[in-house]
Amino acid sequence: MHMKKSLAIFTFIIVLVLASCTVPRTPPTPVPTETPEPTETPVPQPTPTAPPSAALVNGLYVTLEDLDIKIRQLRDGYSQTGADIPGDSELREEALEDLIDETLFLSAAIKAGIAPGSGDLDRETEKLCESLGSCDVLREWQSRNYYSEESFRRALERETAAAAMRPLIFEKLRETEQLHVYRIWSARRSDLDDVINRLNMGISFTELAKNYDAVTGGDMNWFPRGVLFSQDLEDKIFVLNPGEHTEILEIDKVFNIFYVAEKQTGRAMDTQVEQIAQRKALSDWLAEQKSRAEIEML
Repeated sequence: MHMKKSLAIFTFIIVLVLASCTVPRTPPTPVPTETPEPTETPVPQPTPTAPPSAALVNGLYVTLEDLDIKIRQLRDGYSQTGADIPGDSELREEALEDLIDETLFLSAAIKAGIAPGSGDLDRETEKLCESLGSCDVLREWQSRNYYSEESFRRALERETAAAAMRPLIFEKLRETEQLHVYRIWSARRSDLDDVINRLNMGISFTELAKNYDAVTGGDMNWFPRGVLFSQDLEDKIFVLNPGEHTEILEIDKVFNIFYVAEKQTGRAMDTQVEQIAQRKALSDWLAEQKSRAEIEML
């Protein structure tokens, strides 16, 4: 009796388990998934091919084509003047130095925001055509000087940039200190010993100078630093105040005394003096640019 009761209970449990397995379940509500936004596949950009080059100056190429043209032009220049033509290595070094200088001007103009654009170069080319009479004459000139259309445009870009930079470089010359200097000189030191004695007696330097140079009166005119041939001599003169003179200075076996009559800043320079001062300013500017530039020989 007890066995039958246990069996009946067990059977009832089995039926409940089977029934629960057969009851259909409600499927879970699906969670919507976000559709990813479409993305654009980047199109690879072609890397510019560097031209065959001799140097890289502040990121600007000095092409081998331009170097070859400059070498040919230098060789022609030496030949036309009758000077001895340097060897190939010397010519190449001189040509490369010139191109590096020109490229430094272009680099500085780009940095200053005054570099010529494509339209500027077109206008400059038109001006050249007009000045020569026609563009055919310009093309003949380009051919004689070994230029292709592309190399001529690069050369024009460098020259136009240099022309734009020069006024900025020369601007400092307006505030340059200038001296008005007189000079007494003689091949005999005894003459200048006598001049010193007379100056100590209070006689005017400019009056004494007339005795030694009746044409100019010893007047060296006005000039700034950078005009005299000797840096040491300039240092001795530019420390003087108006009314003061140097000691007796021997220069190339000639004895000299220099006298400062006046000193001014911002005075307009004479044409010849200004040209010398401008060349010195350009030379100093290029030296400074080279010291700071990133120049790589390729």
